[in-house]
Amino acid sequence: MQEILFSLFSNYPILAPIIFIIVRSLAIIIPPIPGILIDLPGIITFGWFWGFIYAEIGIMLGAMIAFSIARRFREPIVRRISSLQKIEEWENKLSENQKFWTLVAIRLPTNVLFDYISYAAGFTKTSFVKFFFSTLLGNIPSVFLVFYFGGLSFQKGIYYSITFLIALFIMWIVLGKTKLIKRVS
Repeated sequence: MQEILFSLFSNYPILAPIIFIIVRSLAIIIPPIPGILIDLPGIITFGWFWGFIYAEIGIMLGAMIAFSIARRFREPIVRRISSLQKIEEWENKLSENQKFWTLVAIRLPTNVLFDYISYAAGFTKTSFVKFFFSTLLGNIPSVFLVFYFGGLSFQKGIYYSITFLIALFIMWIVLGKTKLIKRVS
């Protein structure tokens, strides 16, 4: 997949940012696609700053589409995932302020589940605007870290790149195990 992206970016340099944004959005809309595989070519092609900006646009676009899909097709989707009554019970326990900050907090440590949270939030009564800003606020720190430190590692050489990739892999494993432990408990 990365070779295809590099080829597209080099063959269509003017369209490269738009292609990157669209593909990054698809990684949110279609949850099995790992976003980091798209982010790495973005860091290398656009540099950390512009890669971060384009990725953030794509991530937010994908999150808004996922939220809208869940909002539009609420009942058929929810029946396959969870009880709508349980979601409504949970939501009724929180004030509007708590809902916003809960969404921000969920976004900070859980990028592995980012796609699914976007769909799940569409099942709630949370407004589109509140979802947008809580997602943006919660998402920026982790995406910034990936792009900034990823960009540094690619500028400094292969050893930094390998260290960066190993650190990402370890972070992915730790977050995955933490979620697994919480599910089992």
